[in-house]
Amino acid sequence: MTAGRTLFVTWYDSNHRSIIPVARLVHHGETEGDLYEFRYIQGALEAMERGFQPFIAFPDLFKIYRSSSLFPFFANRVMPTTRPDYLAYLQVLGLDPTEADSVEILARSGGRRETDRIEVVPAPMEDETGGYTTRFLLRGIRYIPGAEERIARLESGERLFWMLDAQNEANPSAVALRSADKCLLGYIPDYLVTDIGKLLDHRVSMIVFAEKVNLPPAPLHHRVLCRLEARWPDGFVPFQGEQFQPVSPPSASPPQADLALQ
Repeated sequence: MTAGRTLFVTWYDSNHRSIIPVARLVHHGETEGDLYEFRYIQGALEAMERGFQPFIAFPDLFKIYRSSSLFPFFANRVMPTTRPDYLAYLQVLGLDPTEADSVEILARSGGRRETDRIEVVPAPMEDETGGYTTRFLLRGIRYIPGAEERIARLESGERLFWMLDAQNEANPSAVALRSADKCLLGYIPDYLVTDIGKLLDHRVSMIVFAEKVNLPPAPLHHRVLCRLEARWPDGFVPFQGEQFQPVSPPSASPPQADLALQ
């Protein structure tokens, strides 16, 4: 995993079927070893109005938590290497087992559990060619009649076509994906739609591919790994909306830092 990678923690509001970013995790590469930093962002305040509560592992909304190893809250969301299906799991995620570490697995898988509404997503980074490339798992398959059957015939590397879904009741900014034969398959994750809007404002052409298709018994939320490619516009900064900014304490004093050397 590249040092300095930022991941955002999102919370799913089931009442409004919306995804809200609530915190960020930064992996710093230090000369003396790794350093991980967790802190809440402005989206947490919006989420708290809808029922979200700070995580038990990070109870203070204004504190900066630091650790020399990946916090257990996140490490427990990564499949152990001792599991017999570990290599098959990395294959589903399109990762090389000789190169992937816990942070990269967490970023690609989302660290999702059936028992909570938390997901971890990576902030896109500009690649060496000046491009915007991000990978994501196709969403909303279960809600679209015929999508699962069409995905069963989808080929890895097949191009997908995006379209704005302004009449989507859950999110008027939603971006849907369809196959070349105009079969609706699913949606780009909500956490990317703000970036996509900015790319469109810059008149940047976006291309989406089905990078990897995972047939049953892979779960629906792992069925299609997509790759979005675009040019990185000058001055563009991903995930820079107000809700992605750090939470500021009510006083003028800087947030307290908590260094946990684990």
